[in-house]
Amino acid sequence: MSDQNQEQLTPVTKDCAKAPINPRWALKLSVITLVIFIVGAWGFWDASSVYPKRGERYAQWAKWQYLEQSKRANSEDFGIFIRDTSIPNPSDEYTRLYEPETQTRNLGDSQDSSSSRNLRASMLVARMNWLDALKVLGHLDPQYTTIDSPERELETLKMEWQTAKQPKPLSNLDLIVQWMIMAICWTVALLMFVHILKVKSKKYAWDSSEMAFTLPNGAVITPDDLEEVDKRKWDKFIVFLKIKSSHSSLGGKEISVDTYQHLYVEDWILAMEEKAFPSQEDETETETAPAQSNDSSESPDLSASED
Repeated sequence: MSDQNQEQLTPVTKDCAKAPINPRWALKLSVITLVIFIVGAWGFWDASSVYPKRGERYAQWAKWQYLEQSKRANSEDFGIFIRDTSIPNPSDEYTRLYEPETQTRNLGDSQDSSSSRNLRASMLVARMNWLDALKVLGHLDPQYTTIDSPERELETLKMEWQTAKQPKPLSNLDLIVQWMIMAICWTVALLMFVHILKVKSKKYAWDSSEMAFTLPNGAVITPDDLEEVDKRKWDKFIVFLKIKSSHSSLGGKEISVDTYQHLYVEDWILAMEEKAFPSQEDETETETAPAQSNDSSESPDLSASED
């Protein structure tokens, strides 16, 4: 615990000294707060930019797959490539495609090469995947599903994607997790920042002439007010001061003091403890010294008696 009290001046000799915040503690908490804030900012960046861009790329790839399947389906149903490629009501179409019966039928026919609607079903499955990608982005809107020139759009997408790697699809959970990381980290960082301000606002003072220790609430205690100095959490820089019942405002209470957050506080408490409770060794020496003196004075002079 002594690492916080390496000041050149001995704090107990300073009259009415104020305890400043411990710079080591403040620096450590500030760095931790900054790291947590940066992790939250990283989550915000992923949720608002990186992941949506990945989702948009996957939606473009899914659109290319849809147009390819739509053109192939044209051999089963002539004119479908031009006639049914655009989706004027994407929300309704999304709901229809995800109806259990429709979804099961399309998936089954798309995998059955002998089905009379194999190519059309494959087109509808590709359409479902495309709409699903748009829904994650919040783009389930006609402006994103209207294709004025399917042939030209297909050629453009084919040039972009036929040699490119398929991007990873984006799920709702991806975005939710990143937003949660941002919310949790920024909340924790805010709480830690507020905690630093609260600790900084605490004021401890010490009057060495009267050995009076002033707490942040304005109460003053002296060695005569101490019933016990409990160091059960001394390794964690926490000390508990049990106050005598005779104290005007804190009588019978136990005050917890963090001796690491402020400089000098540890020395002031130790000085009060030394005054209120002299060490056992001092008491033992004081008690045994007179006894030894009396024993020596009462010892008989054996040499004299022998003579």
